[in-house]
Amino acid sequence: MVSRIAIIILFHVFLSLNSHPAKAQAWIKAGYWYYDNGLPVSQINSTLYTHLICAFANLNSSSYRLSIPSSDDFSAFTNTVKQKNPSITTLLSIGGWDAKYSTLSAMAGNPTYRKSFIDDSIKTARDYGFQGLDFSWLSVNTIDMENMGTLFKEWRAAIALETRNSNLSALILTTAVQNSTDKKYGSFPIDSMGRNLDWIHVLAYDYSMPKDDNLTAASAALYAPDDSDVSTDSVIAAWINAGLPASKLVLGLPFFGYAWKLANPNENSIGAPATGPAVTKEGDMSYKQINNYSKTQGAVGPIYDSSYVVDYVIVGSDWISYDGADVVRNKVSYAMKKALLGYVVWEISQDDNWELSQAAGGVDSGRGVDSAGGVDSGGGVDHKRPKSRILIIILTTTAAVIIVLGLAFYFIRIRILKSKSKETKLKVNNVAVAGDFNNNNPDMIIYSLAEIGKATDQFIFENKLGEGGFGPVYKVIN
Repeated sequence: MVSRIAIIILFHVFLSLNSHPAKAQAWIKAGYWYYDNGLPVSQINSTLYTHLICAFANLNSSSYRLSIPSSDDFSAFTNTVKQKNPSITTLLSIGGWDAKYSTLSAMAGNPTYRKSFIDDSIKTARDYGFQGLDFSWLSVNTIDMENMGTLFKEWRAAIALETRNSNLSALILTTAVQNSTDKKYGSFPIDSMGRNLDWIHVLAYDYSMPKDDNLTAASAALYAPDDSDVSTDSVIAAWINAGLPASKLVLGLPFFGYAWKLANPNENSIGAPATGPAVTKEGDMSYKQINNYSKTQGAVGPIYDSSYVVDYVIVGSDWISYDGADVVRNKVSYAMKKALLGYVVWEISQDDNWELSQAAGGVDSGRGVDSAGGVDSGGGVDHKRPKSRILIIILTTTAAVIIVLGLAFYFIRIRILKSKSKETKLKVNNVAVAGDFNNNNPDMIIYSLAEIGKATDQFIFENKLGEGGFGPVYKVIN
Protein backbone atom coordinates (compact mmCIF):
# COMPACT_ATOMS: atom_id res chain seq x y z
CA MET A 1 0.00 0.00 0.00
CA VAL A 2 2.81 2.40 0.96
CA SER A 3 4.66 1.72 -2.27
CA ARG A 4 1.54 2.37 -4.30
CA ILE A 5 0.95 5.74 -2.60
CA ALA A 6 4.60 6.74 -3.07
CA ILE A 7 4.49 5.92 -6.76
CA ILE A 8 1.25 7.91 -7.24
CA ILE A 9 2.78 10.94 -5.48
CA LEU A 10 5.91 10.75 -7.62
CA PHE A 11 3.80 10.46 -10.75
CA HIS A 12 1.99 13.70 -9.91
CA VAL A 13 5.30 15.43 -9.18
CA PHE A 14 6.56 14.25 -12.56
CA LEU A 15 3.50 15.66 -14.31
CA SER A 16 3.87 19.01 -12.57
CA LEU A 17 7.52 19.28 -13.63
CA ASN A 18 6.73 18.66 -17.27
CA SER A 19 3.53 20.63 -17.68
CA HIS A 20 2.81 24.35 -18.02
CA PRO A 21 -0.17 26.36 -16.78
CA ALA A 22 -3.00 26.43 -19.30
CA LYS A 23 -3.00 30.23 -19.28
CA ALA A 24 0.76 30.63 -19.64
CA GLN A 25 1.50 32.81 -22.66
CA ALA A 26 4.47 32.02 -24.87
CA TRP A 27 6.82 34.71 -26.20
CA ILE A 28 4.84 37.05 -28.45
CA LYS A 29 6.12 38.16 -31.84
CA ALA A 30 3.38 40.48 -33.03
CA GLY A 31 3.06 42.87 -35.94
CA TYR A 32 0.51 45.43 -37.09
CA TRP A 33 -0.59 45.35 -40.72
CA TYR A 34 -2.20 48.56 -41.96
CA TYR A 35 -4.56 47.93 -44.86
CA ASP A 36 -3.64 51.13 -46.74
CA ASN A 37 0.16 50.72 -46.74
CA GLY A 38 0.46 48.84 -50.01
CA LEU A 39 1.37 45.31 -48.83
CA PRO A 40 -1.20 42.72 -50.00
CA VAL A 41 -2.24 40.25 -47.32
CA SER A 42 -1.19 37.39 -49.57
CA GLN A 43 2.41 38.66 -49.50
CA ILE A 44 2.72 38.78 -45.70
CA ASN A 45 5.36 36.37 -44.40
CA SER A 46 3.28 35.22 -41.45
CA THR A 47 5.83 32.55 -40.50
CA LEU A 48 7.90 35.31 -38.85
CA TYR A 49 5.17 36.17 -36.33
CA THR A 50 2.98 34.56 -33.69
CA HIS A 51 0.31 37.29 -33.84
CA LEU A 52 -0.77 39.61 -36.65
CA ILE A 53 -2.99 42.62 -35.98
CA CYS A 54 -5.22 43.92 -38.76
CA ALA A 55 -5.60 47.72 -38.56
CA PHE A 56 -7.96 49.54 -38.28
CA ALA A 57 -11.69 49.26 -37.69
CA ASN A 58 -13.35 52.53 -36.72
CA LEU A 59 -16.31 53.44 -34.52
CA ASN A 60 -19.56 54.76 -35.97
CA SER A 61 -20.46 58.02 -34.22
CA SER A 62 -24.21 57.35 -34.14
CA SER A 63 -24.63 53.58 -33.74
CA TYR A 64 -21.41 53.00 -31.77
CA ARG A 65 -20.80 49.90 -33.83
CA LEU A 66 -17.65 49.06 -35.74
CA SER A 67 -17.02 50.44 -39.17
CA ILE A 68 -14.81 48.21 -41.33
CA PRO A 69 -12.91 49.71 -44.30
CA SER A 70 -14.39 48.70 -47.64
CA SER A 71 -11.66 46.19 -48.37
CA ASP A 72 -11.82 42.46 -48.95
CA ASP A 73 -8.55 42.20 -47.06
CA PHE A 74 -10.33 42.34 -43.68
CA SER A 75 -12.72 39.48 -44.34
CA ALA A 76 -9.99 37.31 -45.89
CA PHE A 77 -7.18 38.34 -43.55
CA THR A 78 -7.18 35.41 -41.13
CA ASN A 79 -7.65 32.68 -43.73
CA THR A 80 -4.97 34.20 -45.96
CA VAL A 81 -2.20 34.54 -43.36
CA LYS A 82 -2.97 31.07 -41.99
CA GLN A 83 -2.11 29.52 -45.34
CA LYS A 84 1.59 30.15 -44.66
CA ASN A 85 1.36 29.80 -40.89
CA PRO A 86 -1.62 27.78 -39.62
CA SER A 87 -0.74 28.55 -36.01
CA ILE A 88 -0.82 32.34 -36.44
CA THR A 89 -3.23 34.25 -34.18
CA THR A 90 -5.00 37.27 -35.65
CA LEU A 91 -6.50 40.31 -33.94
CA LEU A 92 -8.69 43.13 -35.23
CA SER A 93 -7.44 46.54 -34.12
CA ILE A 94 -9.99 49.25 -33.39
CA GLY A 95 -9.18 52.97 -33.49
CA GLY A 96 -5.94 54.35 -34.87
CA TRP A 97 -5.07 57.91 -35.76
CA ASP A 98 -8.27 58.48 -37.75
CA ALA A 99 -10.50 57.79 -34.76
CA LYS A 100 -12.62 60.60 -33.34
CA TYR A 101 -11.94 60.94 -29.65
CA SER A 102 -15.26 62.64 -29.01
CA THR A 103 -16.99 59.49 -30.30
CA LEU A 104 -14.81 57.31 -28.11
CA SER A 105 -15.52 59.44 -25.04
CA ALA A 106 -19.26 59.34 -25.66
CA MET A 107 -19.20 55.57 -26.07
CA ALA A 108 -17.05 54.92 -23.00
CA GLY A 109 -19.19 57.14 -20.77
CA ASN A 110 -22.60 55.67 -21.63
CA PRO A 111 -23.59 52.13 -20.48
CA THR A 112 -25.92 51.61 -23.46
CA TYR A 113 -23.31 52.75 -25.98
CA ARG A 114 -20.64 50.63 -24.30
CA LYS A 115 -22.81 47.52 -24.58
CA SER A 116 -23.57 48.25 -28.23
CA PHE A 117 -19.85 48.67 -28.97
CA ILE A 118 -18.77 45.58 -27.01
CA ASP A 119 -21.40 43.26 -28.46
CA ASP A 120 -20.71 44.41 -32.01
CA SER A 121 -16.93 44.11 -31.61
CA ILE A 122 -17.23 40.50 -30.46
CA LYS A 123 -19.65 39.64 -33.26
CA THR A 124 -17.42 41.32 -35.87
CA ALA A 125 -14.35 39.48 -34.66
CA ARG A 126 -16.16 36.14 -34.94
CA ASP A 127 -17.70 36.96 -38.33
CA TYR A 128 -14.31 37.90 -39.80
CA GLY A 129 -12.42 35.02 -38.20
CA PHE A 130 -10.29 37.10 -35.84
CA GLN A 131 -9.13 35.54 -32.58
CA GLY A 132 -8.78 38.75 -30.63
CA LEU A 133 -9.49 42.47 -30.39
CA ASP A 134 -6.97 45.30 -29.98
CA PHE A 135 -8.09 48.69 -28.66
CA SER A 136 -5.71 51.16 -30.34
CA TRP A 137 -6.66 54.73 -29.67
CA LEU A 138 -3.24 56.30 -29.80
CA SER A 139 -4.05 59.25 -27.55
CA VAL A 140 -6.41 59.20 -24.63
CA ASN A 141 -5.75 62.54 -22.98
CA THR A 142 -9.35 63.64 -23.56
CA ILE A 143 -10.96 60.43 -22.27
CA ASP A 144 -12.25 59.82 -18.75
CA MET A 145 -10.05 56.99 -17.50
CA GLU A 146 -12.60 55.69 -15.02
CA ASN A 147 -14.94 55.05 -17.94
CA MET A 148 -12.14 53.30 -19.80
CA GLY A 149 -11.59 51.01 -16.81
CA THR A 150 -15.28 50.17 -16.80
CA LEU A 151 -15.19 49.51 -20.55
CA PHE A 152 -12.37 46.99 -20.17
CA LYS A 153 -14.16 45.26 -17.28
CA GLU A 154 -17.46 44.93 -19.16
CA TRP A 155 -15.66 43.91 -22.34
CA ARG A 156 -13.87 41.07 -20.53
CA ALA A 157 -17.14 39.91 -18.90
CA ALA A 158 -18.90 39.89 -22.28
CA ILE A 159 -16.07 37.86 -23.84
CA ALA A 160 -16.27 35.34 -20.98
CA LEU A 161 -20.05 35.02 -21.41
CA GLU A 162 -19.77 34.60 -25.18
CA THR A 163 -17.11 31.94 -24.67
CA ARG A 164 -19.32 29.93 -22.30
CA ASN A 165 -22.31 30.15 -24.61
CA SER A 166 -20.43 29.31 -27.81
CA ASN A 167 -17.82 26.79 -26.58
CA LEU A 168 -15.27 28.75 -28.62
CA SER A 169 -11.85 29.84 -27.37
CA ALA A 170 -11.99 33.18 -25.58
CA LEU A 171 -11.09 36.21 -27.66
CA ILE A 172 -7.81 37.91 -26.78
CA LEU A 173 -8.23 41.50 -25.55
CA THR A 174 -5.34 43.99 -25.79
CA THR A 175 -4.74 47.72 -25.96
CA ALA A 176 -2.02 50.06 -27.20
CA VAL A 177 -0.71 52.70 -24.79
CA GLN A 178 1.42 55.79 -25.15
CA ASN A 179 5.13 55.91 -24.52
CA SER A 180 4.70 57.44 -21.06
CA THR A 181 2.52 57.32 -17.96
CA ASP A 182 2.98 61.05 -17.49
CA LYS A 183 -0.05 62.97 -16.20
CA LYS A 184 -0.51 64.67 -19.56
CA TYR A 185 -1.97 61.37 -20.75
CA GLY A 186 -4.34 61.10 -17.84
CA SER A 187 -4.40 58.59 -15.01
CA PHE A 188 -4.66 55.21 -16.69
CA PRO A 189 -6.98 52.56 -15.18
CA ILE A 190 -4.02 50.35 -14.24
CA ASP A 191 -5.97 47.89 -12.09
CA SER A 192 -8.63 47.31 -14.75
CA MET A 193 -5.99 47.00 -17.48
CA GLY A 194 -4.05 44.42 -15.48
CA ARG A 195 -7.14 42.39 -14.63
CA ASN A 196 -9.05 42.49 -17.90
CA LEU A 197 -6.49 42.77 -20.72
CA ASP A 198 -4.34 39.88 -21.92
CA TRP A 199 -1.47 42.28 -22.56
CA ILE A 200 -0.61 45.89 -23.40
CA HIS A 201 1.30 47.16 -26.45
CA VAL A 202 3.74 49.87 -25.33
CA LEU A 203 4.35 52.24 -28.23
CA ALA A 204 7.99 52.93 -27.37
CA TYR A 205 8.84 55.47 -30.06
CA ASP A 206 8.19 59.01 -31.31
CA TYR A 207 10.04 60.55 -28.37
CA SER A 208 11.41 63.21 -30.73
CA MET A 209 10.25 64.27 -34.19
CA PRO A 210 11.77 66.81 -36.61
CA LYS A 211 8.53 68.79 -36.87
CA ASP A 212 8.72 69.46 -33.11
CA ASP A 213 12.44 69.43 -32.25
CA ASN A 214 15.27 71.52 -33.68
CA LEU A 215 17.92 69.04 -32.56
CA THR A 216 18.63 65.66 -34.12
CA ALA A 217 17.58 62.80 -31.86
CA ALA A 218 17.11 59.08 -31.47
CA SER A 219 13.33 59.09 -31.74
CA ALA A 220 13.05 55.60 -30.25
CA ALA A 221 16.13 55.54 -27.99
CA LEU A 222 16.45 52.48 -25.79
CA TYR A 223 18.52 54.43 -23.24
CA ALA A 224 18.97 58.11 -22.44
CA PRO A 225 22.63 58.75 -21.51
CA ASP A 226 21.79 62.35 -20.57
CA ASP A 227 19.66 60.97 -17.68
CA SER A 228 16.46 62.30 -19.17
CA ASP A 229 13.30 60.20 -18.98
CA VAL A 230 12.91 60.13 -22.79
CA SER A 231 13.84 56.53 -23.52
CA THR A 232 12.27 53.11 -23.84
CA ASP A 233 13.98 51.94 -20.67
CA SER A 234 12.39 54.74 -18.64
CA VAL A 235 9.00 54.20 -20.30
CA ILE A 236 8.96 50.49 -19.42
CA ALA A 237 10.04 51.31 -15.88
CA ALA A 238 7.24 53.88 -15.61
CA TRP A 239 4.54 51.40 -16.62
CA ILE A 240 5.87 48.76 -14.23
CA ASN A 241 6.11 51.30 -11.40
CA ALA A 242 2.54 52.36 -12.17
CA GLY A 243 1.41 48.81 -11.38
CA LEU A 244 1.41 46.86 -14.63
CA PRO A 245 3.47 43.65 -14.33
CA ALA A 246 6.27 43.19 -16.85
CA SER A 247 4.58 39.98 -18.00
CA LYS A 248 1.69 42.09 -19.33
CA LEU A 249 3.85 44.41 -21.43
CA VAL A 250 4.72 43.93 -25.11
CA LEU A 251 7.47 46.22 -26.42
CA GLY A 252 6.72 48.31 -29.50
CA LEU A 253 9.38 48.32 -32.24
CA PRO A 254 9.30 51.02 -34.96
CA PHE A 255 10.04 49.85 -38.48
CA PHE A 256 10.50 53.51 -39.45
CA GLY A 257 12.66 56.50 -38.61
CA TYR A 258 12.88 60.26 -38.99
CA ALA A 259 14.95 62.61 -41.13
CA TRP A 260 16.20 65.99 -39.87
CA LYS A 261 17.71 68.78 -41.95
CA LEU A 262 21.05 69.67 -40.39
CA ALA A 263 21.71 73.34 -39.72
CA ASN A 264 25.41 72.67 -40.35
CA PRO A 265 26.41 69.48 -42.22
CA ASN A 266 29.68 69.42 -40.28
CA GLU A 267 27.75 69.05 -37.00
CA ASN A 268 26.08 65.71 -37.50
CA SER A 269 26.02 63.74 -34.25
CA ILE A 270 22.97 63.09 -32.06
CA GLY A 271 21.84 66.43 -30.63
CA ALA A 272 23.17 68.47 -33.54
CA PRO A 273 21.24 71.67 -34.50
CA ALA A 274 18.55 71.10 -37.15
CA THR A 275 16.08 73.23 -39.02
CA GLY A 276 13.17 70.80 -39.39
CA PRO A 277 12.11 67.72 -41.34
CA ALA A 278 14.02 66.40 -44.33
CA VAL A 279 13.24 64.10 -47.29
CA THR A 280 9.47 63.87 -46.53
CA LYS A 281 6.98 66.47 -45.32
CA GLU A 282 7.21 65.45 -41.67
CA GLY A 283 10.50 63.59 -41.94
CA ASP A 284 8.97 60.15 -41.35
CA MET A 285 10.49 57.35 -43.47
CA SER A 286 9.92 53.61 -43.51
CA TYR A 287 12.90 51.29 -43.05
CA LYS A 288 12.51 50.33 -46.70
CA GLN A 289 12.64 54.00 -47.76
CA ILE A 290 15.69 54.67 -45.58
CA ASN A 291 17.57 51.73 -47.09
CA ASN A 292 16.72 52.77 -50.63
CA TYR A 293 17.55 56.45 -50.01
CA SER A 294 20.87 55.55 -48.38
CA LYS A 295 21.93 53.28 -51.23
CA THR A 296 20.96 55.61 -54.05
CA GLN A 297 22.29 58.80 -52.45
CA GLY A 298 25.59 57.41 -51.17
CA ALA A 299 24.92 57.86 -47.47
CA VAL A 300 27.56 57.88 -44.75
CA GLY A 301 26.74 55.02 -42.39
CA PRO A 302 24.87 53.39 -40.94
CA ILE A 303 26.50 54.58 -37.72
CA TYR A 304 25.56 52.67 -34.58
CA ASP A 305 25.34 54.63 -31.33
CA SER A 306 25.53 52.22 -28.39
CA SER A 307 24.66 54.88 -25.80
CA TYR A 308 21.19 55.47 -27.19
CA VAL A 309 21.01 52.17 -29.13
CA VAL A 310 20.14 53.68 -32.50
CA ASP A 311 21.43 53.72 -36.07
CA TYR A 312 21.70 56.84 -38.21
CA VAL A 313 22.87 57.74 -41.71
CA ILE A 314 23.96 61.05 -43.18
CA VAL A 315 23.25 62.16 -46.75
CA GLY A 316 24.66 65.67 -47.20
CA SER A 317 22.59 67.77 -44.81
CA ASP A 318 19.96 65.06 -44.30
CA TRP A 319 20.31 63.22 -41.00
CA ILE A 320 18.17 60.10 -40.50
CA SER A 321 17.84 58.03 -37.30
CA TYR A 322 16.14 54.64 -37.26
CA ASP A 323 16.22 51.10 -35.86
CA GLY A 324 18.34 48.82 -38.03
CA ALA A 325 18.68 45.06 -37.63
CA ASP A 326 21.31 45.40 -34.89
CA VAL A 327 19.13 47.80 -32.90
CA VAL A 328 16.10 45.56 -33.26
CA ARG A 329 18.04 42.57 -31.95
CA ASN A 330 19.24 44.57 -28.95
CA LYS A 331 15.73 45.79 -28.15
CA VAL A 332 14.28 42.28 -28.33
CA SER A 333 17.06 41.04 -26.05
CA TYR A 334 16.24 43.91 -23.69
CA ALA A 335 12.58 42.87 -23.62
CA MET A 336 13.62 39.33 -22.73
CA LYS A 337 15.97 40.49 -20.00
CA LYS A 338 13.23 42.66 -18.49
CA ALA A 339 10.81 39.69 -18.51
CA LEU A 340 8.38 41.39 -20.89
CA LEU A 341 5.87 39.27 -22.78
CA GLY A 342 7.22 39.95 -26.27
CA TYR A 343 7.37 42.62 -28.96
CA VAL A 344 5.01 44.22 -31.45
CA VAL A 345 6.01 45.89 -34.71
CA TRP A 346 4.63 49.01 -36.30
CA GLU A 347 4.33 48.30 -39.16
CA ILE A 348 5.22 45.15 -41.10
CA SER A 349 4.83 46.66 -44.58
CA GLN A 350 7.62 49.14 -43.74
CA ASP A 351 10.18 46.33 -43.48
CA ASP A 352 12.64 45.75 -46.32
CA ASN A 353 12.49 42.19 -47.61
CA TRP A 354 11.57 41.03 -44.04
CA GLU A 355 15.04 41.99 -42.83
CA LEU A 356 13.96 43.50 -39.49
CA SER A 357 11.29 40.86 -38.92
CA GLN A 358 13.90 38.13 -39.24
CA ALA A 359 16.31 40.01 -36.96
CA ALA A 360 13.65 40.32 -34.24
CA GLY A 361 12.50 36.74 -34.52
CA GLY A 362 15.99 35.29 -34.58
CA VAL A 363 17.23 36.64 -31.24
CA ASP A 364 18.59 33.99 -28.89
CA SER A 365 16.36 34.26 -25.82
CA GLY A 366 19.24 33.31 -23.53
CA ARG A 367 21.01 36.65 -24.02
CA GLY A 368 20.43 40.00 -22.39
CA VAL A 369 21.54 43.56 -23.09
CA ASP A 370 24.15 45.51 -21.19
CA SER A 371 23.57 49.06 -20.02
CA ALA A 372 25.32 50.42 -23.10
CA GLY A 373 23.01 48.56 -25.41
CA GLY A 374 25.32 45.75 -26.49
CA VAL A 375 24.25 42.13 -26.34
CA ASP A 376 25.81 40.46 -23.31
CA SER A 377 26.43 36.84 -22.50
CA GLY A 378 24.32 36.75 -19.36
CA GLY A 379 21.10 34.90 -18.91
CA GLY A 380 18.15 37.04 -19.85
CA VAL A 381 14.65 35.94 -18.97
CA ASP A 382 13.69 33.04 -21.16
CA HIS A 383 10.17 33.17 -22.56
CA LYS A 384 10.90 30.74 -25.30
CA ARG A 385 14.01 28.63 -25.05
CA PRO A 386 13.28 25.43 -26.98
CA LYS A 387 16.62 23.65 -26.48
CA SER A 388 16.77 24.36 -22.76
CA ARG A 389 13.15 23.40 -22.30
CA ILE A 390 13.64 20.07 -24.07
CA LEU A 391 16.74 19.37 -21.96
CA ILE A 392 14.84 20.16 -18.75
CA ILE A 393 11.99 17.85 -19.75
CA ILE A 394 14.40 15.02 -20.57
CA LEU A 395 16.30 15.41 -17.30
CA THR A 396 13.19 15.64 -15.12
CA THR A 397 11.59 12.70 -16.91
CA THR A 398 14.71 10.58 -16.48
CA ALA A 399 15.05 11.54 -12.81
CA ALA A 400 11.39 10.76 -12.13
CA VAL A 401 11.62 7.36 -13.84
CA ILE A 402 14.78 6.45 -11.89
CA ILE A 403 13.16 7.43 -8.59
CA VAL A 404 9.96 5.51 -9.34
CA LEU A 405 11.87 2.39 -10.40
CA GLY A 406 14.15 2.64 -7.37
CA LEU A 407 11.24 2.90 -4.95
CA ALA A 408 9.40 0.09 -6.71
CA PHE A 409 12.48 -2.16 -6.41
CA TYR A 410 12.87 -1.19 -2.74
CA PHE A 411 9.27 -2.02 -1.81
CA ILE A 412 9.29 -5.27 -3.81
CA ARG A 413 12.44 -6.31 -1.94
CA ILE A 414 10.76 -5.54 1.41
CA ARG A 415 7.79 -7.71 0.44
CA ILE A 416 10.06 -10.61 -0.57
CA LEU A 417 11.95 -10.42 2.73
CA LYS A 418 8.68 -10.36 4.69
CA SER A 419 7.43 -13.35 2.72
CA LYS A 420 10.62 -15.30 3.47
CA SER A 421 10.30 -14.42 7.16
CA LYS A 422 6.78 -15.89 7.27
CA GLU A 423 7.95 -19.07 5.56
CA THR A 424 10.75 -19.48 8.13
CA LYS A 425 8.27 -19.15 10.99
CA LEU A 426 6.02 -21.79 9.44
CA LYS A 427 8.92 -24.28 9.19
CA VAL A 428 10.26 -23.81 12.69
CA ASN A 429 7.97 -26.54 14.12
CA ASN A 430 9.32 -29.16 11.69
CA VAL A 431 13.03 -28.28 11.68
CA ALA A 432 15.43 -28.23 14.64
CA VAL A 433 17.50 -25.06 14.69
CA ALA A 434 20.63 -25.04 16.77
CA GLY A 435 21.39 -21.86 18.63
CA ASP A 436 17.99 -20.02 18.85
CA PHE A 437 17.71 -19.83 22.64
CA ASN A 438 16.53 -16.21 22.90
CA ASN A 439 12.94 -16.60 21.68
CA ASN A 440 10.39 -15.61 24.34
CA ASN A 441 7.43 -17.29 22.68
CA PRO A 442 5.54 -19.10 25.53
CA ASP A 443 4.23 -21.76 23.13
CA MET A 444 7.66 -22.80 21.97
CA ILE A 445 8.89 -26.26 23.16
CA ILE A 446 12.49 -26.28 24.39
CA TYR A 447 14.47 -29.49 23.75
CA SER A 448 17.56 -30.60 25.56
CA LEU A 449 20.78 -31.21 23.68
CA ALA A 450 20.41 -34.97 24.33
CA GLU A 451 16.92 -34.97 22.82
CA ILE A 452 18.10 -33.03 19.75
CA GLY A 453 21.10 -35.38 19.38
CA LYS A 454 18.83 -38.39 19.50
CA ALA A 455 16.39 -36.83 17.00
CA THR A 456 19.20 -36.09 14.52
CA ASP A 457 21.09 -39.36 15.04
CA GLN A 458 23.83 -37.45 16.90
CA PHE A 459 24.11 -34.71 14.26
CA ILE A 460 25.41 -37.06 11.58
CA PHE A 461 26.41 -35.36 8.34
CA GLU A 462 23.85 -37.28 6.29
CA ASN A 463 21.03 -35.56 8.25
CA LYS A 464 22.40 -32.04 7.80
CA LEU A 465 20.12 -29.96 5.55
CA GLY A 466 22.24 -26.79 5.38
CA GLU A 467 23.52 -23.86 7.37
CA GLY A 468 21.97 -20.44 8.02
CA GLY A 469 22.53 -17.34 10.09
CA PHE A 470 21.66 -19.19 13.31
CA GLY A 471 23.88 -22.21 12.64
CA PRO A 472 23.51 -25.70 11.03
CA VAL A 473 20.07 -27.15 10.28
CA TYR A 474 19.35 -30.93 10.56
CA LYS A 475 16.57 -33.25 9.49
CA VAL A 476 14.61 -34.74 12.41
CA ILE A 477 14.49 -38.62 12.56
CA ASN A 478 11.13 -39.91 13.78
